[in-house]
Amino acid sequence: MHNFKTNNSCQTIELASDVGLVSDDVKLLFQMVNFAIICQIIDVFGTVTNIINIIVFVKLGFSDPVNVSLLGLTISDLGCLVTLIWHNICYNPLFNEMDLPFDPIDVQYLTAGWPHVTFTRITAWITAFITFERCLCIALPLKVKNIITPKRVAIVIVCLFIILIASVSPVYYVNRIGPKLSQKRNRTVIGLLFTEDREEVEAISFAVNNVIVPFCAFFVVIVCTVTLVVKLRSKTKWRKETASAGKSDNFSGRDQKVTKMVMMISTLFIVCFTPVSVMFIGMTVEPELSIDGQYRNLFFILFSFGFILESTNSALNIFIYYEMSSKYRTVFNHTFRRKCASRAKDNEASSDL
Repeated sequence: MHNFKTNNSCQTIELASDVGLVSDDVKLLFQMVNFAIICQIIDVFGTVTNIINIIVFVKLGFSDPVNVSLLGLTISDLGCLVTLIWHNICYNPLFNEMDLPFDPIDVQYLTAGWPHVTFTRITAWITAFITFERCLCIALPLKVKNIITPKRVAIVIVCLFIILIASVSPVYYVNRIGPKLSQKRNRTVIGLLFTEDREEVEAISFAVNNVIVPFCAFFVVIVCTVTLVVKLRSKTKWRKETASAGKSDNFSGRDQKVTKMVMMISTLFIVCFTPVSVMFIGMTVEPELSIDGQYRNLFFILFSFGFILESTNSALNIFIYYEMSSKYRTVFNHTFRRKCASRAKDNEASSDL
């Protein structure tokens, strides 16, 4: 049996007088605007667009390895957004101040916070895998179809989900949801309980899931994206120079379009995740920039913007797919626009009657 303790970090934060560079009132304002409004709107929109993406990719089939990878990325993006929707609800001051039988901030820690971190890391590594696969297509155009098959891609994607979900399991070993006495409400509510070795275990989990895993994926994405840009430009230049001589290479026009689409996906990822990566570096340089440090309010505000960027990355891929993939565009139009057109005709017919 484990000896569980109640999580009094929230009370410690509330009682502390030194709030660093940002006041509690300013933090509350950003909490309402960034989480309850801006981030929530993006998350709901992104949830809808990723459900649409799943429908389209399933209809496209799994004979193409790219479709398998993008379906895995879409599922991960959907997980990022759904968990953030619940996170934003828990951090909404109006919801947080309700007389609920549970502590929203405590409960979201295990039901939204860490699940979101997990899906975000999965998204990062699937993006890294997709960009790496495109580099192989350029480097080994004749052999890549034998190396990268739909079945092997599916195995890689499933393994990424399993490994990265398992990497956060120690957090759920030292943290549990259960009854605790709330000093704020002066009654027992459902909240966060933890073991005595929680700090040591979470320190390791933080280093693995918020430093090693994301920075390695980020590095792979940057290196592969730069490689794709350089190689694609050299291929384009070579084609122009040799077109008149009737020469050709094994890098097809379709591969070129897919590569451009992957470059846009990875570029969006880099743009959205660079500020978050910088914040993690800042936490390493300044230990007080943390959830319970002197600059906790600044930390909270910075990460509220980080969540907005993460949501943006997960929500906007539908526009890249629609613009860059003719197959995606065809299935999307056939599936959704035709339904919209038929509904419009039905409405016109009923109005005529």
